[in-house]
Amino acid sequence: MCCSCSVRGWLLFFTILQVIDGMTFIVIPWKYYRSSENDLDERLSPVRRTIFTAGVVSCLLGIMGLHGARKKNKNFLTTFSVGSCLRCIGLWFLAYYLPHQHQNVMKAWHEEYIPLHTNGRGLVQTVASLQTIGKCCGLVNGYEDWGSNVPSSCRCDPLRLESCVLTEYGFVYKQPCLDLVVKMYMDMNIVRNTCIFYVVITAIEMLLALVMIRRIQKASLAEVTMDLSYRNATNMEMATTQTPPMLPAGQAPPMLPAGQALPMLPATQAHLHASSYYPPPPPYQYDGKH
Repeated sequence: MCCSCSVRGWLLFFTILQVIDGMTFIVIPWKYYRSSENDLDERLSPVRRTIFTAGVVSCLLGIMGLHGARKKNKNFLTTFSVGSCLRCIGLWFLAYYLPHQHQNVMKAWHEEYIPLHTNGRGLVQTVASLQTIGKCCGLVNGYEDWGSNVPSSCRCDPLRLESCVLTEYGFVYKQPCLDLVVKMYMDMNIVRNTCIFYVVITAIEMLLALVMIRRIQKASLAEVTMDLSYRNATNMEMATTQTPPMLPAGQAPPMLPAGQALPMLPATQAHLHASSYYPPPPPYQYDGKH
């Protein structure tokens, strides 16, 4: 009983987290995966739809599993298990689809901080350090992200022409730092590892639901067996204690009419009638006295 409560409690905990995650996935794409550039926004449109769909499915499955765990409903838990299996397949798809869209996503995220000297003041120190380490300049559009205040960390050696570009501010790095950030994310496989983490959590939820379904089936079978045993015992008790019906005191058993005789078998079948009711007499044995 305690183990059953533990399984149910863990399933309730995981399904509540799944509902919260699903609602987060519904909100995030429409708030952060947008761009003022029409071309970039069009490239992000499939990403928004994919993540939004994953959020809706995750939220609905979480609600279904939460209801099934609370009410111990086998049908809801079965549907939740099947949906969780399909969710694992969808997460594997996201693990290989989203990394290829990561550059567009990161570009849309940092677009609001440009120009950096006015909108991205909170990122100035971080971007400056990244420019020094990564030999890059700006975030999305290179040195143009700084407007007219190009920092010294963007300056590069004129001898490295392959990585520098000549501007009115001198030689600066032409590669935006966002490309370096995206490469770091790709090398660390952050998106893919996050999807794999959700796959593991979903698999645990599915196993908990299956265990709970199995225990509900056992409990139902035990109730049916107990009910049948109780009915059989009640019927046997009634059969042993119930007396045959008696005729009223003034009522005689039914008699045949006076002119009607008992039915007789034909002469050819009389021996069958006798042999079926009476055992045959023993064979005669002569004892020598008579």
